[in-house]
Amino acid sequence: MNSYFIKNNQLKSKMSLVLTLMKSGCTFDQIKIISGCKQDSIQEMISQSFGKSVNMYENMRKYLSDEQCLRMWLMINKLNDELSFKLIKQLLYPSFICIFTYVSMLFFKLTLLQRIQSMFEIADSNLILIGFNTTLVLLTMIYMTIFITLIFLKISLNNPNSRNFFYKSLHLRFKDNILTVYTTGLFSRMLNECIKSGISTQKSLEMLGRNVDFPFVAFLASNCSNKLNEGNSFNDSISSIETDSSFKIYMQLGFYEINVISQLSNYCEFNTEYLSFKLKRLIDCFTVFVYFQFSISVILLYQVIQIPMTALGSMI
Repeated sequence: MNSYFIKNNQLKSKMSLVLTLMKSGCTFDQIKIISGCKQDSIQEMISQSFGKSVNMYENMRKYLSDEQCLRMWLMINKLNDELSFKLIKQLLYPSFICIFTYVSMLFFKLTLLQRIQSMFEIADSNLILIGFNTTLVLLTMIYMTIFITLIFLKISLNNPNSRNFFYKSLHLRFKDNILTVYTTGLFSRMLNECIKSGISTQKSLEMLGRNVDFPFVAFLASNCSNKLNEGNSFNDSISSIETDSSFKIYMQLGFYEINVISQLSNYCEFNTEYLSFKLKRLIDCFTVFVYFQFSISVILLYQVIQIPMTALGSMI
């Protein structure tokens, strides 16, 4: 995991250097010497750096220069890397405790518990054993439900129609859910970069609507573009798509002050903190569940282990 982040940081550092050199007006030959790249053209160098996101780069090149494409890619890459690192860092320890606790209970159930029952002739109606078995069954059902749900979502989200339906349904039930906040933040950042690059709003939305690497962003952009094509104003179009409520407030302020770009930038800064707040709440809920599971498991294991101790004590 560390090697992945190190390699990715090295790539970002290299491409940041390339972007700086491009802004300074350096030719490709000069960039090639300074950065040590071995490609024959700037397009080939950036395409290889994009990796799996090369389709996104080719789509952006229809509207943006190589320098603008690179700036957009670095912005998206930095945002996603920071989010991934934050999630892994905060979820690693609770996830380990959660898995370790469940595996320990399952191992105890399949090995030692059977021996304790047979050696000391303990009936299955014993309250301690009932509590232990019930807890293990409930945990198994919870994890199986989560596992099946994730598989179902993975299969469903491969289809554009079911993916869009899922996003809209989640937005209707939980308007400011994490997926909506994350997608809105990414959409606003990409739209902001496009507008700053001098592209018209309509062309920016067309470009983002073809972004296969971020399908939910493409969904928002396509919806907004369709509403513009129907003759609606940009104010009405941007206010009616499935974004979080804070984004709409910032946009309304921007239209009122006739300074949409400024408010779009302000929202991008706000979204970073808002997304962190949402993630923290979700992780806190998961952590509470993990420690509750750990506490119950320790109590049950201790009580089961006390059964032979009590039996031996009564014999003496």
